Amino acid sequence: MHSMLTELRHAGRLLRRAPAFTALAVLTIALGVGATTAIFSAADPILFQPLPYPSPARLVLVGERDADGTMSNIGFLTYRDLAREARTLQRAAAVGGWEVTLDGGAAPERVSGQRVSASFFSVLGVRPALGKDFVAAEDVPGSTNVVILSHALWKRRYGGDSSLVGRTISISGAPYTVAGVLPASFESVTAPDAQLWRVLGYDASLPYACRTCRHLRMFARLRAGVSPPQAASELTELSARLVQQYPKEYPAPGAVVQSLGDAALGSTRPALWAVLGAAVLVLLIAAANVANLQLARAIRREEEFAIRSALGAGRGRLTAQLLAEGLVLAVIGGAAGLLVARMTLGALIGWLPPQMPRLPAIRLNGAALAVGAALTLLLGAVVGLVPALRDRREELGETLRGGKRLTGGRRHTARSGLVVAEVGLAMMLLVGAGLLGRSLVRLLEVDPGFEPAHLLTLQAQAAGPKYADSMAVFANHDRIREAVRQLPGVERVGTASQLPLGGNMDAFGVIAQDKPLANPELAPFADRYAVSPDFIAAMGIAIRRGRGFVDGDNSDAAPRVVIVGAALAAHIWPGENPIGKRLHIGGEASAPWRTVVGVAGDIHHRALDASDAGQIYIPERQWKFADNQVAVVVRTHGDPASLARAVRAAVQAVDSSQPITKLTTMEQVVSMSAAQRRLALLLFASFATVALVLAVAGIYGVLAGAVAERTREIGVRTALGATPGAILSMVLLQGARLTAAGLAIGLVGALALGRFLRSLLFGVDVTDPATLAVVSLVLGAVALGACLLPALRAVGVDPIAALRAD
Repeated sequence: MHSMLTELRHAGRLLRRAPAFTALAVLTIALGVGATTAIFSAADPILFQPLPYPSPARLVLVGERDADGTMSNIGFLTYRDLAREARTLQRAAAVGGWEVTLDGGAAPERVSGQRVSASFFSVLGVRPALGKDFVAAEDVPGSTNVVILSHALWKRRYGGDSSLVGRTISISGAPYTVAGVLPASFESVTAPDAQLWRVLGYDASLPYACRTCRHLRMFARLRAGVSPPQAASELTELSARLVQQYPKEYPAPGAVVQSLGDAALGSTRPALWAVLGAAVLVLLIAAANVANLQLARAIRREEEFAIRSALGAGRGRLTAQLLAEGLVLAVIGGAAGLLVARMTLGALIGWLPPQMPRLPAIRLNGAALAVGAALTLLLGAVVGLVPALRDRREELGETLRGGKRLTGGRRHTARSGLVVAEVGLAMMLLVGAGLLGRSLVRLLEVDPGFEPAHLLTLQAQAAGPKYADSMAVFANHDRIREAVRQLPGVERVGTASQLPLGGNMDAFGVIAQDKPLANPELAPFADRYAVSPDFIAAMGIAIRRGRGFVDGDNSDAAPRVVIVGAALAAHIWPGENPIGKRLHIGGEASAPWRTVVGVAGDIHHRALDASDAGQIYIPERQWKFADNQVAVVVRTHGDPASLARAVRAAVQAVDSSQPITKLTTMEQVVSMSAAQRRLALLLFASFATVALVLAVAGIYGVLAGAVAERTREIGVRTALGATPGAILSMVLLQGARLTAAGLAIGLVGALALGRFLRSLLFGVDVTDPATLAVVSLVLGAVALGACLLPALRAVGVDPIAALRAD
């Protein structure tokens, strides 16, 4: 132990005498360790940690099986039957969305919440920190004005007042009793933006509780010892009985059971694995680069090592010294890497979408620090041991005899191998960044089906007793459109129940009068838009056939009309003219028949890379209820962002009590739909840039060292008649061999890496030849550029001076 401490102190003194080497090595280690630790911190809650609930492996999501075998939501009556009859489930809960306005305070605030059955928090295994949980007696019609608040909402909106429990607050103009406040540690993994919860209180006799109204999600806790496949088997049997009993209420028999972790986090995991892999590649490149620097330094110190060996220092003592130097470098670099990790993680959290699950759990915790410490020690060992593993038995005598300049070429095998590895790893990262870049370009080139330029959008919500009647809501929409239309620079204004790419999901089955179905549940689904007459024109959606809506259509007394998307029309009436055909929307037999007056161009509703089911547009006053939450779209003559403040003021002037959210341009909405890919590209491009710089530095270092050690050889070659071109070619050829070997290895690795990137790619295959060719050419050109300076130095060697040096 005393000997090792002595070596560490000696290593510190030696590194202080080589400040340039030390600074470069520490910076390289800091980048590698810092980036990997930061990405691990972001990935840890999703990839490695269990969900933050008791016995999380027993939590599952249960859904109905759609006609194509995929999972869909569940209807209330189906949930009730399964929860009552299943023996594999310890407890179950139904959950639906809830968008509300918090009244009072400085200004109304729109927040997201959930409507849940009384068993919801007991299914999760969570108890309120203040107050009480919901009870079954509250989960009945007429008793649902009871809420539980998140800890963050309670602190932010209500100042953390503990006396709030048991009191009433105003939500959307109605009084609600606060039953409790959740712990600060609670995470709503399946709905990260939820801030308050109320009981479901469904009336099973009302239409929204029907079996075909699949707008709820079913959460369950399995009994101890029951696996998800066992639960799925039992629930599928129960589902088959329901299908026999209600053959027209289900598209297919069967139930789907998915672990809650997979349901909530499954779509995020592939991207995180890919980014974490990229960070590990950067770490490996950093390790190779520092090992190369240390190896080059060890070669320059051969005379020192030879003298120490001649004076009795054994191989173990020399190895201990190099290991000590590697550990000192790694510890200093690791400490600096912690600062890099903090800065990187802070920026990363700012880039992540607020709706990302487990976002509050992302931090530099003990596990991340342990990973950083382990990486630091591992790097120290690698950096110290690589130069120590070289065999010096034959070299020591040559060094003492002054022969190193003649034999220097063969001492670069290890350094060359490290450079080849660096180039290969850099190739993998550059290919990943190239694939993601091409994919993002392809995605943003997709025609969304509307014209996002010069389009401003916002959402407003009319809430409270004065909007209890649908006609009052419609009148509010009229006033909003008229107020905004009066603003200078406004071309058109429209309102709709939802916005393309806005995250809303409101789909209904569509049944044509002339195409009856034995099972209505097999009818094609389409996204329902209840719109003002100007919405389609304001969005820039093309009318392919027939006509758009006119003001006369927007009346409950007018004939029922509908505009359908082109793909939906072709699916229902292939080869036929749909104009004048009749259809009804939803599974209710009493739904009115509507006449198709137009066919609109298809739009992307869920995502640019999604195959949407189709669209149906209905005049808002011809729908069975008013949508209190409305999307407003404003087409402008100039820059839409310049009108944002005026549009907000105009809407608030109509009714200052309605909160305004999501005020942005439609171009930004389209851009945000690719946010996950954009973030992955940003991280990959950053890592690839670092990798490229390190790889180029490694190539330069190896060739510069080779030229320096082969100075006498180059002088001899020149004296014997070698031309400058021959000398230049000799050095460049050495660099080209290293680069080519690295590119070949990197190509194989890039193809393997592509499997992890596949879920992030759009319109580009992992073997995309254009990307592979461009990256190979760029990396090859940059690498050969790094070879040029050492090559020119070799050409400039004076043979007389080189021969006199010995």
